[in-house]
Amino acid sequence: MAAPRQITDLQIVGYATVLKDTMVPSIVPPVFRLKADPSCILFPPYAFSGGCVWNATEASPDDLERLAESNEIMRFETPVPAQPDFELWVDQKMEAQYEPRAKADETLRSIANDSIQRARQAFAGGKQAEADRLCGVALSADDRLVEALAIKAAIRRQRKDAAGERVMRKLASGTLGSEAFELLVADCIQSAPGDNDGSDLLQLRPMYRMATFKAQPVCA
Repeated sequence: MAAPRQITDLQIVGYATVLKDTMVPSIVPPVFRLKADPSCILFPPYAFSGGCVWNATEASPDDLERLAESNEIMRFETPVPAQPDFELWVDQKMEAQYEPRAKADETLRSIANDSIQRARQAFAGGKQAEADRLCGVALSADDRLVEALAIKAAIRRQRKDAAGERVMRKLASGTLGSEAFELLVADCIQSAPGDNDGSDLLQLRPMYRMATFKAQPVCA
């Protein structure tokens, strides 16, 4: 493992994942390069603390080149100066954004909320594929959204995909118990075409009668 490095001593030369268009928006882990020694590349996993990057995996430019050519990382043409309390994320146009963490969180939360609202409307209108896609966008922006998982589970129940529904239930289990999750799914189903005329979108409220606490990420 590499020695701790001050974030201000680093540049971002890419990020350590390759995303499909169905996986955005998404926060991504930067790949760093030491400003004073461009031959020193830092890969995740690592931790941020006290304005430093800790326990990164140190590698060479050859490793960076090899991983980029094998499509295991995305490399930037122009390095970006690293800054404390900034977040690197990829937007829905597949463009990387590097901005203060609070601003990034606000933007991603807004995208998630808008996508959930549109997913509700699509589901109530019988547009399963569109609702499922929008829930995917919401979860990419905020993977703690139980509401999106409930809509996805309701879609799979309509399709009689029991295995797929169980996957959604399992994904939600870290946040919500099985009985509570079932209430959310049932609330979704009530709005589906065939159960009512779909005119009252307020009936599609997966959080109806539910009070939940969503843990906030801990910033280093």
